Amino acid sequence: MKLSLYTLLFLFLSCNTDATIKKKTSNYRKQFTKIKKFAKQHNYNQNVAFMIDYSLHSGLSRFFVVDLKHNKILDKGLVCHGDCKGKNTNAKAKHFSNTKDSNCTSLGFALVEERAASKWGKKFKYWLKGLETTNNNMRDRVVVLHAWSGVPNIQTYPIPLGTSWGCPTVSISFLDKLDGVLKKEKRVLLYSFN
Repeated sequence: MKLSLYTLLFLFLSCNTDATIKKKTSNYRKQFTKIKKFAKQHNYNQNVAFMIDYSLHSGLSRFFVVDLKHNKILDKGLVCHGDCKGKNTNAKAKHFSNTKDSNCTSLGFALVEERAASKWGKKFKYWLKGLETTNNNMRDRVVVLHAWSGVPNIQTYPIPLGTSWGCPTVSISFLDKLDGVLKKEKRVLLYSFN
């Protein structure tokens, strides 16, 4: 079977990219330590936390459910980032803000608060309370954890996801999984970083 030069180049780049991604996502010790320290200092949940690595391409699973006791990832899914009024591409989040009406994602520690009705996805959302100066306007900005039918359940890389207005937006089935965690665990942190 003959393969074109373009096909060979694509396969080579895909393999190298996959290896880089696996290496990056398997080494979150620094983030796990930071989450555990913050949770202990401020009396938040020390069993489980949520973590989003916005440095990854949006077509990759970059929303993680983390077992803090055993330093491991329990589950992962896709998540949209804010479009930042056109400053961010669909593939990567490069601009972040805590400003109202910016449509940007905010970084830092947030507390996942009460479950409430939503007009998006599963018809429920979770309010987020920003705990740092980089995200302390989340409630005023109505930046919530919610689902949208436009987010698939499988990785789409190299095809990017759509963007949000600043909310961490996941698939309907992944929100169901997160909902299951949040029904058992209280005072769960969401740590977003780039």
